[in-house]
Amino acid sequence: MLKIFIFLSIFILNIFAQTITFKEEKFLNALQTSVYKDGKIDFKKDYIEVSYKNLSTSYIFFEDHFISKDNQTEQKLNYEDRVELNLFYKLINFIYKDKKDGIEEFFKLQEIENKIVLIPNEYLSNSISKIEFKKVSNKLEFLKIYFKNEDYIQIVQN
Repeated sequence: MLKIFIFLSIFILNIFAQTITFKEEKFLNALQTSVYKDGKIDFKKDYIEVSYKNLSTSYIFFEDHFISKDNQTEQKLNYEDRVELNLFYKLINFIYKDKKDGIEEFFKLQEIENKIVLIPNEYLSNSISKIEFKKVSNKLEFLKIYFKNEDYIQIVQN
């Protein structure tokens, strides 16, 4: 009985404690250059943590707030204070947990050529042209955010 309990506990922890590594490219059209970063997303039972290699800042996302951390400080903020991080949190939940909660208030969802395409609402369309992503067997092949100024961010899961 104890062995079964231990096995189930480890199994449940592994379901909620998943780590995904990724490579991010941020293309800056005005400079015609790209900046590359390596990062990871840790999925825990009650929160999601996003951090980057060689950068001191990380973000911990909870259902109703997030925490911005660096080496010296930790700041608790509301999503209303940083709409872009609220959007990022909802996007991560949609991609990795199939939770559409709140994503449809920002985007119209379409499936085009085996990709999910998110067309922004009027509020976001001033800065974002569209977002595309493709998943195969729960692995993110790519996520690409196209901005109006012709910049883009592309994320590929390792």
